Amino acid sequence: MAGCGGASAQLLSSGSLPRPQIAISPASASVAASQTETFQATVAGVSNSAVTWQASAGSITSAGVFTAPSTPGQCQVTVTSQADPSLSARATVTVTAPAPPPVTVSVSPAAVNLNSGQSQSFTAAVSGTSNNAVTWTATGGAITSAGAYTAGTVAGTFQVTAASVAQPSATASATVTIAAATANTSTRLFPNASADWLYSAPTGSPTDISSMTSSLGFGLHTHQDGFDYPVQYTDGTHGCTNFTDTLIYNFTDHYCVPNPANGYWPSTGAWGADDGHLVVVDTATSIYYDFWKLTVNSLGQPLSTNVGAIFSGSLNGNGTPGTTAAFITGLAGDIMPGELDCVTCLNHALLVVVPGSMNSPGVGDQGPVFHYDGSVPGAVFREGAKIRFDPNIDVNTLNASTATKAVMRALQLYGGLIVDQTGAMGVGFYTSLASPPDETGMNLIGQHLWIYY
Repeated sequence: MAGCGGASAQLLSSGSLPRPQIAISPASASVAASQTETFQATVAGVSNSAVTWQASAGSITSAGVFTAPSTPGQCQVTVTSQADPSLSARATVTVTAPAPPPVTVSVSPAAVNLNSGQSQSFTAAVSGTSNNAVTWTATGGAITSAGAYTAGTVAGTFQVTAASVAQPSATASATVTIAAATANTSTRLFPNASADWLYSAPTGSPTDISSMTSSLGFGLHTHQDGFDYPVQYTDGTHGCTNFTDTLIYNFTDHYCVPNPANGYWPSTGAWGADDGHLVVVDTATSIYYDFWKLTVNSLGQPLSTNVGAIFSGSLNGNGTPGTTAAFITGLAGDIMPGELDCVTCLNHALLVVVPGSMNSPGVGDQGPVFHYDGSVPGAVFREGAKIRFDPNIDVNTLNASTATKAVMRALQLYGGLIVDQTGAMGVGFYTSLASPPDETGMNLIGQHLWIYY
């Protein structure tokens, strides 16, 4: 019996339970309003580990998942032993203001295919803020603050991006695929294939001449400055005037030119130059008459019917003959009214006048040129060569007027044929315009210029 009693005492001593206690984890927490935090309880010294959870604000589940109230402040989470309600533990919870919702941006449409010069309007939707304003940026073209995008002249895949003004790191982008610019030859003044030079890009290998042309002035020859190449049309119903051309060179041409309805109005020249250029087009026959040194009175009546030159050709020909130094008619390449009204309105090669001091003898093969005035051996320019504005530049990104961009684009697609020279240190383009448009940025042409001989 004594042995059993001894065994019983030892069992009681070694099997005694630890001191009852309860703990809560975490002991403190910071929880955003309406968000959750999970608490855990550790119970020791009692046979039943079940607990009861309470919260002074917000709510808590039987599993200890606490949901913070919707307003910031402090509250308590208490856990109590169900076996011994005198055992409890408490955690302090700091309820913070709710985190602002994330700002997100979306752009519509998400992807577009455009041609050079084509426009597309984009819209942006902003969520997570009351400020719906965005800042637009774009590659491959230009975009307004309203999301109106205009495709540039360089082909490729580009991005239009909207960034939230409230949170600039929140952005979204759309993909823009721009097709390569193509020549528009749907309405050719000279439809015959022999005039393809007028509607196609320069051929051969280019030479970058920007270092020699970046300091030159570039501009349009209009009637206001007197060195234009006017074009007039007649239907052939107003009689004709007989002209000869022995005034300067003893040419032997003799034509009865159909009179324009309102008289002849050639270029007047300036500084005593009096170029007297004019092209009269007979719409009934598609024949043109190209004058040089034609002078008229204030009524548009010829002061003399013997002129410096008068050549006649057909619109079904190749753009010759004419009274430029290259014997190309001004009608082939003249910038006509309306052709500078939009960036894509000018769709043919241009006629270029270069400084005589930079014009070499001989002819290039970019057009049907067989005569020249150049006389400076080794000079960079020559009649019959074509200049070209660097086709890798997106003209829509340049600080230039619409008219200038139209000229740049035409030089990229078709080039400018050198047909004449001037005593001034500048490069000009023949037009049939009464006065110059906005020529902002025109001198940028010389900074990115190639030549094809």
